[in-house]
Amino acid sequence: MEKADEDQILAADKALKQAMVYSLSVGGKDVKQITYIGLKFLTLKMSQAGQPLEVFDEKVELVKHDDTDTSTWIWYASIKVRNQKTKHESVGISEAPYMAKTKDGTGYDQFGRTKALSKAERNAWRKQIPELEIMSLLKVVEAKDVKELHKGEKFACKCVKPNCDKNSRTCNTCGGQDTRA
Repeated sequence: MEKADEDQILAADKALKQAMVYSLSVGGKDVKQITYIGLKFLTLKMSQAGQPLEVFDEKVELVKHDDTDTSTWIWYASIKVRNQKTKHESVGISEAPYMAKTKDGTGYDQFGRTKALSKAERNAWRKQIPELEIMSLLKVVEAKDVKELHKGEKFACKCVKPNCDKNSRTCNTCGGQDTRA
């Protein structure tokens, strides 16, 4: 990671750093991971360095494991991404339930297809980013600036433009809870 980028991240406020990296306890060990926002930051950096990524194929399919039980229906998505400079290609796959968990226990998830597709795209992008870039970003963000998540823990969305699922009130960008009235 270039020195100017490191300096910019170091100077960023805590909220921005938390938006780029999070920490999760896995087997009793704290593991730092890159968020969707951090991933977008690195793909933008790649593009600015002359290595833009392009989606060149995508598929979304609704699979009904039981035609009469909508709780078994799942959106499956796959996306192929290509680095325009190197021509390196990667595939991202994902799935999302057709039905959303609502307060009454039922409900069609109007964003299920979009979630599956967005996650597949994220997974394909992730494969394109050099590990050294990811490790560098994780190193630059200080441990005290990383939001620590515990299994099942909920936190407030701090995105400038929250992209929240109206049923679960969870932000699709950061995973935080929509606390707006």
